Amino acid sequence: MSGALAAERAAATELDTAVEQLAPADFVQGLRAVARKLPVAAGVETVAIRVRDSDGDGDFHLVASEGIPAHDRRNPIFYVQSLAQARALFALKSRHSLAGVLGFTWLDGDWLKADGDPIGTITVACRTERRPTEEQRDRLRDYAERLGGRLKEADRRQATLQALAQTAARKSLTEAIEAPARVAKVLRPRELTILALYSEGLSAAEIADIFVISPHTVRTHVKNAYRRLGIHSREEAARLIHNERVLELV
Repeated sequence: MSGALAAERAAATELDTAVEQLAPADFVQGLRAVARKLPVAAGVETVAIRVRDSDGDGDFHLVASEGIPAHDRRNPIFYVQSLAQARALFALKSRHSLAGVLGFTWLDGDWLKADGDPIGTITVACRTERRPTEEQRDRLRDYAERLGGRLKEADRRQATLQALAQTAARKSLTEAIEAPARVAKVLRPRELTILALYSEGLSAAEIADIFVISPHTVRTHVKNAYRRLGIHSREEAARLIHNERVLELV
């Protein structure tokens, strides 16, 4: 068995556990666990899970994601979708304008349903030539069906989902990332996270605001990371952190 296939099967097993353990009272933590395992298990690069509010306009709020660059996570159009927008996205797939804005060459997704009504979505996408196999696509459909039933009793009030989406956005920017092994070996966790954000186009001032530190401290972390890695630009950092990470997953 190849290393990639073994990793996929291990991720699928862990994903099954995450789905089974998802509880309505703490559904966001459960969905985040699902999002973390989906890229390897389903053969995709990015995942976005949205939950529909039950007492507002019926919009879909982003509460969990994986593989979404910082500059996309800061884009307002990515976070909330109406039912009509979600339907259009799934119908047009990579031809949808949002896919173009976010640089996706392939996009698909599934509805999370309870008693036949859509209460959420899972959107998956790729920027490279990577594509899920039919087996992986069937696996994603199965997860979506199971998750819908588990979210039926969750607190889906608009105010709750808006607060959860805001928390998820900030948390996703400050969490340590999974980098290629040769990068993770030489960088401290904070250096790695800051370099990843910097490589995605954020300024020193923007990163400083996220971590509540000074821009000078951010620039020092970036300078030290450059020295440790032997690189000299954002572009080199992006290739090391993101492109090689995608190749490791293929």
